Amino acid sequence: MKLELLGSALFKIIKLSLPWLFVILVIVLATWQSPNVKQPLDGIQKSDRETVLMPGLSTKQITHLIARAAPNVSNSEKWSTELRNALEANHLESSHENICAMIAIINQVSSFESSPRIASLSDKALREHMAKLVATLSLRHHTVASFEAWLKHKPSIKNNYWRRLRTAKTQQVLDITYRKIIADQVFLPDTKANVLQDNAQLRDIIEDNNSIKTIGAMQVRVSFVVSIEEQRLKRALTLAEIWAIRDQLYTGKGGMYYGALLLLAYDGGYDKKLYRFADFNAGRYASRNAGFQATVAALLDKPVTTDGDLLIYDKQGIPTNTVSNSEKAINAVIQKYHLSLTTAQIHADLLQEKQSNFQRTPTYLAITQQYQQLTHKPVLFALVPNIVLAGEKTIPRLSTDKFTKMVNNRYQQCLKKQ
Repeated sequence: MKLELLGSALFKIIKLSLPWLFVILVIVLATWQSPNVKQPLDGIQKSDRETVLMPGLSTKQITHLIARAAPNVSNSEKWSTELRNALEANHLESSHENICAMIAIINQVSSFESSPRIASLSDKALREHMAKLVATLSLRHHTVASFEAWLKHKPSIKNNYWRRLRTAKTQQVLDITYRKIIADQVFLPDTKANVLQDNAQLRDIIEDNNSIKTIGAMQVRVSFVVSIEEQRLKRALTLAEIWAIRDQLYTGKGGMYYGALLLLAYDGGYDKKLYRFADFNAGRYASRNAGFQATVAALLDKPVTTDGDLLIYDKQGIPTNTVSNSEKAINAVIQKYHLSLTTAQIHADLLQEKQSNFQRTPTYLAITQQYQQLTHKPVLFALVPNIVLAGEKTIPRLSTDKFTKMVNNRYQQCLKKQ
């Protein structure tokens, strides 16, 4: 009888305990499995670390830095808000270094103006530009003289295009006036929409003839933004879309968004902001490529221009079939040291010179390793390119070296301020 009572009691205990045992079992299993769940989460956090932003400088602190760097800026609070937003939109931290890098560039190239001022065009310069337009666009069978007469009467005698072009004080006015002339002269009313949307060849000609190539507070090249957006959309942009980009770059928001993207949102591998400033002027990875050119020159014991371009490009930024002097020098180094790379392999590697991957190509590795073996010295990874760029009329003709030094000086001064 006692055994029966004991068995009955045990049965009740087990029955009551089953739900709890089940819960414990689930917890144990979950704990045992958690490393497999947690591991990929850790991987995502590590691979996407830049998107987990630190708080960084406040808008008030950024406003103070802008006011110290450019005392004449009246709306520094608005600039600071848009600057911080531009960094966040690009998943970049609002660190003291990043903020000061942006301030240094903006102060150097535009003095915190979304549409920088330009020098007035002379009649001579204007006629030269109009002659180019007539020649390349065949503007309704105009001669240069008849086109000038048309400009002086349209859209009205009092507010004609010629006067607008001659008296334009900002990039934006000159740019928009040019676009209105093109719209009036090139596009017939019934074809305007189709041409704006579909004609890629005409699009390139019209953009090539627009004298305003860099726009906004950070003077970002329009071609850079077009390239970025075409990569994002995986298709060519229409002329209407390019004109919309131009308008966006004249805003503080758009100008600084693409400026931050160009300056900071890529893995340059540099140990100093100095080389990013040089790249901003000469093109991404130009400093790394100039360092590579210097390495090639050392191995060849002959001068090689350190301009940061290993290939020759057309106006649209597409590599041409012409073999550059840098490519010839690289081929010579490969042959001199018997590095077992074909000219085809070398050229294929050089096509990656505008990407981070170039420094992992067989050509780059073979030449840098040869240099280290021969000299027992570390390779010069980056060098400020030795080139002179023709900037817009708002920017003096500066060598990349001088531009970089001026921006870096502003940057260092900003870092000293809190």
